[in-house]
Amino acid sequence: MKFGLIPKLLLGLGIGILIGIFGPDWMIRFTETGSMLLGNLIKFFIPLIIFAFVAASIAEFETKAGRLLSFTIGISYLDTIIACGLAAVAAYLIIPNFAIQAGEVVESIKIGAPFVTLDIPPLMNIISALVLAIIIGMASTWGKAPILSGAVIEFRNVVERVIQKFIIPVLPIFIACIFAGIAAKGALFGTISVFGKMLVLIVIMQFIWLFIEYALAGMISKQNPFVVFKAMLPAYFTAFGTMSSAVTMPVSLRQARTIPFINKKIADFVMPLTANVHLSGAAMTLTISAITVTLLTGGELPPVGVIISFILILGVIEVGAVGVPGGSALAAIGILQSTLGFGDEAIGLMLALFMIQDSFGTATNITGDGSILMIVNRFFGKEKNESQESTSSTDIESETV
Repeated sequence: MKFGLIPKLLLGLGIGILIGIFGPDWMIRFTETGSMLLGNLIKFFIPLIIFAFVAASIAEFETKAGRLLSFTIGISYLDTIIACGLAAVAAYLIIPNFAIQAGEVVESIKIGAPFVTLDIPPLMNIISALVLAIIIGMASTWGKAPILSGAVIEFRNVVERVIQKFIIPVLPIFIACIFAGIAAKGALFGTISVFGKMLVLIVIMQFIWLFIEYALAGMISKQNPFVVFKAMLPAYFTAFGTMSSAVTMPVSLRQARTIPFINKKIADFVMPLTANVHLSGAAMTLTISAITVTLLTGGELPPVGVIISFILILGVIEVGAVGVPGGSALAAIGILQSTLGFGDEAIGLMLALFMIQDSFGTATNITGDGSILMIVNRFFGKEKNESQESTSSTDIESETV
């Protein structure tokens, strides 16, 4: 029987808890060693992930229409930032009510040190990786640079294979090691309690944001948002099962083409693009989780200014980070370290929190793309006359058959 990622993560979490509660000192030191080594390896790849995803995404925009491209990306970014702001407000108001006690006991018991320590410094820091990605990506679109464009896209493909073949498979082990340490320190029950309540808050906020997205899109487009939301439901459930916006994109595109008042050409452009640049559900999860984990590990909420900086950078980092399950969380680890000062334990908690709810976040991402489509169609969809739309619709139907 083949286990999916979430069952593996839950199994790793359970094994880690058992080791932390019943394991002898040498076993705890062994898991601490694993936590340190795997944490350093993951952190080594983070700048590479950021560079690969962002640079390749910009390079792939080369053939797109400039004004339509800029508008769609701008709306997607603004949507994500507002969603994160709403999530942050909810977290600041609600999380302290059930997280503060856990923050006070997270370091209550000292445990054995790792058997060995090994420092694996990244090739560059996070901001350098982001700036270099933007420069290289933009340079590949300024002129005829097929070799450079091909190189960054191929490097992105290589990094995705590293994520799929190495990072994702070791995550259950990493989380097992992290939770063994948490259980051994005596902070388990407070942490698990916070986890459960926080996950409920995340899912509720994601549904609230979908309602807000479609309500605003309906007002701006002067079209019935319920029609689009209903059409996107198959994409929601597909994303929920696959945990990948990239994998779900063909379904969302097919559904978008069935909406009567949507220009088919606009749908063909917007849906593949927003599958890569619109990640409001995942970003909301990361924002709420970051605030919660900061409180759990540090005992206090992060400064508002720090969270604002985190959200603004997060919106940029998340572009193109949807190729594999958990890609959003992996790409965000860098700014969690640089902006919020997260260590291995905090990163392990973040990964566990994010991956367990990844199905809901991905489904929110892809379903929200329909609201972006409504807005873009309002401003660009009327540029094609009815005869062109009729021809496009006929071509699409013949392709589908």
